[in-house]
Amino acid sequence: MNMQDRRKLRRLTRRSRMRLVGARGSQLVGLVLVALCACKTVQKVKVEPSKPLALTSAEAEKLRTEGLALYAQQPRTLVRVTNAAQQLEQAARTLRDDYDAQWQAAQALAFLAENETRPGFRTEAAKRGIVLARHGRELQPNRVECHYWYAINVGLLADVDRSYGLSAVGEMETALNRAIEIDAGYDYAGPLRVLGILYLRTPAPPTSIGSPRKGLRLLHQAVDDFPDYPENYLYLAEALRDNGHVAEAEVALTKLLEAPPWPDRQFESSQWKADAEKLHQTLPAK
Repeated sequence: MNMQDRRKLRRLTRRSRMRLVGARGSQLVGLVLVALCACKTVQKVKVEPSKPLALTSAEAEKLRTEGLALYAQQPRTLVRVTNAAQQLEQAARTLRDDYDAQWQAAQALAFLAENETRPGFRTEAAKRGIVLARHGRELQPNRVECHYWYAINVGLLADVDRSYGLSAVGEMETALNRAIEIDAGYDYAGPLRVLGILYLRTPAPPTSIGSPRKGLRLLHQAVDDFPDYPENYLYLAEALRDNGHVAEAEVALTKLLEAPPWPDRQFESSQWKADAEKLHQTLPAK
């Protein structure tokens, strides 16, 4: 990469950072992917797991049940989800042919990859989630969960290690399009929401795949399909702002701020509202 290209990437990085809502308020912040060098590839991500426990299938099932119960407790905390992720990962590594075990562990690891404050722990959690979700995609390519959690963990890895940028964008777009084909409504229109943010926050062609119009269309669809789910309004508001629809962005933010906490995402609900307040401050004055 020559010096002119490097300067261009630095300018893109500064512009993209200015568009961020705030700190890691959701699983989508990792999708900014502003360092567009191809130094590392997601396909080569591997982990060196600690020595697995010698578990029987029954013991692994017990660990999974306990891990799922911990993950479900509200509001989620790092301590509880760390313990849940450890149990779920051990279960998934024992129950290698159990598809659900793979995505359940990848989901918990995504929470850690987003909310941990230590970069090394975030990186390790995202990589572990990628490996498990990748295996799940091989087991059941026509189910949605592992395509979705693979994309989430890839985005979070790229957030903490920007050298995965270009590879991550391609991997995410492919996985999310496949998830939409299978079940666009999974996780309250999660595949539509995440792909919309990907288009919204990445630079435009030929540098990357960014398109504010595509992002807005997908995020409108997410809200139309799940109008009661508050998180969708946060990213719709960002898309509306970036497409020049300031008044509509304010309406979307108001709906989020007035919404009660989502029952099984109480910790996340408080983050959405904090991010909504920060986003509101970026709206142009009337």
